[in-house]
Amino acid sequence: MTATDVQPAIDVCDPRFFDDPWDAFKWMQAQPGLYRDEANDLYVATRHRDVFHISRESETYCSKYGVRPKIAGDMSIITLDGEEHTRQRRLINKGFTPRRVRDLIPHVRELTNQLVDEIAERGDINFVDEFAVHVPLIIICEMLGLDPGQREKMYRWSDDMMAGDGHTEADDPILLAAATSFGEYATMLIELIAERRANPADDLIGILTEAFDEGGLAKEFKAIQGVSDDDAAKVAEYSSLGDDELLAFLTVLLVAGNETTRNAITGGLIALSRFPEQRKLMLDNLDVDDFLDKAVDEIVRYVSPVLGFIRTVTHDHVYDGTSLKEGDRILLIYPAANRDAEIFDDADVLDLTRDPNPHLGFGIGPHFCLGANLARMELKTVFQELLTRLPDISVPADLVPKRADSTLVLALKDVPASFTKCPVNHAQLGSH
Repeated sequence: MTATDVQPAIDVCDPRFFDDPWDAFKWMQAQPGLYRDEANDLYVATRHRDVFHISRESETYCSKYGVRPKIAGDMSIITLDGEEHTRQRRLINKGFTPRRVRDLIPHVRELTNQLVDEIAERGDINFVDEFAVHVPLIIICEMLGLDPGQREKMYRWSDDMMAGDGHTEADDPILLAAATSFGEYATMLIELIAERRANPADDLIGILTEAFDEGGLAKEFKAIQGVSDDDAAKVAEYSSLGDDELLAFLTVLLVAGNETTRNAITGGLIALSRFPEQRKLMLDNLDVDDFLDKAVDEIVRYVSPVLGFIRTVTHDHVYDGTSLKEGDRILLIYPAANRDAEIFDDADVLDLTRDPNPHLGFGIGPHFCLGANLARMELKTVFQELLTRLPDISVPADLVPKRADSTLVLALKDVPASFTKCPVNHAQLGSH
């Protein structure tokens, strides 16, 4: 009898399910059609081909009714589809152009080395709190126009808001903490939005505030569609967003801009510690761009920092033998898709030379991650500098990573790492 012959315990809305879900994923992938989770009133997609197809067909499987199991649609870009999603995505893209990302590389390199300087003489650290969180959080704060000097506060706000995912009871202390943190974050944002209206700036808060206030969405629509000024004015009335929508927008950017990359960095170190031959391969190729590009994508595949999003069925139809009704919800589970043995040879093994690597760690289709290029650059640069300075940094071989209560992101925490002490300041070293 194999592990896939007997149904394991499955509750996709229980954060603890994702602590060690791999046997359950394999069992679900071996079943015909989509797995039906009756307790949570969900279908579950775990095969790569299913997640790929459903993600690309936004007219049949939409986001507007919410992307989390117990939470209705909100006002953010992740719950938009069609032309409205395209227009808002085009605006945000202005902050993530290839040139902007490329220009950030020296800064990310410097930040990484500053962090290594702070820990180099210690030999033991909490890798999440003392290293992994900082670079992505500082960068997204700077891109938004927030003060990175307040990153400890931003760290708390981001974690609290993320932890609130899936909590709906009014007196739930986790939900109350999330609401408190959002309120504090929103209060700061309201002041910054007013400041940007008075003194425009070339950061994401400034870009989005100006665009929303002045019909920037309509301008984008006009440029794309070639419509008249009158029609563009109608679009402006339709597409203008108030401060509530802008706040939701900026909240998503803060959380998504640091949580996923932080977990990819942490999960990457865990993976390199589990596969020492891959660590050696990476150490031997730290100056080889093509290798590092493949290595970063493999780390994202293996780690899969985003766990899952919901899509809602828009009309009755049959998919792969499964009868779906309008309003049915499907949970797309990315870690399962990224370990699908039908697509990936030795799917449970880290292979930094894997090519091709059609992983779904950044999603696929209309909602492909806006910050994918930024995340790739941060991962590449951070590991390049970290492993140059601390080549033997690792976590215990038998480590069972702790996770916060999340069904949205991997949410790794309290990861102990050790390394040979290195008193050399990076200013004395050559740069990549």
